[in-house]
Amino acid sequence: MLQKIYKLLLGLLVVSLLIWSCKSSKITGPTIPSIDLNTLLSAPEEVQISNQTFFLETFLWRDFQPQCPPDGEPLIALIWIIVKDSLDLPSSLDANRLWVIKDKKWVWETNFSNEQTIPWPYKLEKVARNGPKWGPGIYVDVVVMVIDKNDNKKYLLRASNQYIYRTE
Repeated sequence: MLQKIYKLLLGLLVVSLLIWSCKSSKITGPTIPSIDLNTLLSAPEEVQISNQTFFLETFLWRDFQPQCPPDGEPLIALIWIIVKDSLDLPSSLDANRLWVIKDKKWVWETNFSNEQTIPWPYKLEKVARNGPKWGPGIYVDVVVMVIDKNDNKKYLLRASNQYIYRTE
């Protein structure tokens, strides 16, 4: 009798963890992004805005420290939109949307968090949290929507083959 109760409780725990992991990853299969996938994948790796050239750098990771769930924490994306030649970043520049693309079919689309980041003179830093549980140890493409608030123009900027790291 005690063994049946133990199996039942273990089964409920497994089902609860599966449901929780699906909710936390927010990715259940290939998704349809708000911008066509081919458009995202063909976004340039440099853009010209107000006579300045910008490119994208990223640091993507999942945390597996001892206090984390056994399958790790969801993906975190730290991105920098950088002015080429380290010129001053225009105050009119911002970024509001992120796409992380796995295997050219799986897409995590999100807004950036509102948390305070380091103010750099020549780059804009943004963070996105609670992504899917992809990787670590895989490569993805990252696309960011950049906005020039002076003329309200929007630009897509891509960084290809970005590695997802594992922190412990």
